[in-house]
Amino acid sequence: MDCTCSKNSIEFYKNFQLQNFNTLKMSSIADIAFFPKSESEMCSIFKMYDKVHILGWGSNTLFSSLGVREPVVITKKMSDISFRKDIVEVEAGASVQKLSVEAYNNSLSGFEFLIGIPASLGGAVAMNAGAHEQSISDTIICARVYDTLEKKVLTFSKDELVFSYRNSIIKQNYPRYVVLSAKFQLQKKDKLEIKKRMDENTEFRKRVQPSLVLPNLGSVFKNPVLPDGEKLSAGMLVDKCGLKGFHIGNAGVWENHGNFVINYHNCTSSDYTNVIKKMYDSVKEKFNIELECEIVYAGQLSEFEDKVWKQLKKN
Repeated sequence: MDCTCSKNSIEFYKNFQLQNFNTLKMSSIADIAFFPKSESEMCSIFKMYDKVHILGWGSNTLFSSLGVREPVVITKKMSDISFRKDIVEVEAGASVQKLSVEAYNNSLSGFEFLIGIPASLGGAVAMNAGAHEQSISDTIICARVYDTLEKKVLTFSKDELVFSYRNSIIKQNYPRYVVLSAKFQLQKKDKLEIKKRMDENTEFRKRVQPSLVLPNLGSVFKNPVLPDGEKLSAGMLVDKCGLKGFHIGNAGVWENHGNFVINYHNCTSSDYTNVIKKMYDSVKEKFNIELECEIVYAGQLSEFEDKVWKQLKKN
């Protein structure tokens, strides 16, 4: 890995190993990786390149074992969080776990659900992260967004972000729009009440989701909603197909919940893709339900992976 900082003094590295920058611990080499420290540095990168991959915590990104040719922009150093009474402004690379704790420290409610989620603020806004009857869209006022097509910074109001279940205009138009920062309005509450809810959320996650000791990318598929409005559990559907514990190579469906795929020991992106294809195909065949994948793929595609991900992106 070579380090240099000559491109407008923005920190960047050539031949950068991404294994410690994604929660699956996938080994993948990026031709070049940038670490911007400000909105202006981020915008400078977009002016240099037509296409980049934005990476926060890498908690829903499957990197190719064959490597990533397009520039990777890692936002972790854009992590400022500032409070003004009940208003909080947050840069895209800030940890949402830290954000939850800082809100608690300021006696502010609205971010309890973020505790324990391994994600950056930018990713949480894009996918309208939610849990335990709370979501990003509940408290957001607006977001500053870079439009890679028009090459300019925009401010989107809550309505303009067009939030829905695990979705937004940012995600729908990926990779056109990139979150730079967002502003939220929280609610003053007693700290004991906030802490109680945070502790309950933490205990729930420990019971039903794997810790990152078992490298994973979180939920693989959205919970499907039937035409009559009934919401089903993707994990339950996979479980009814008998796939808990199913392995291909070194990737496998977690034994305790059917909607998580674990990297058990240096799995490849092909192993992971094979497993989720089996999950998708099995649910479609048994229930005639086409699951919608929450995972983003980045990097060079083998012929097999290209075919699978084209199929998954159709839904």
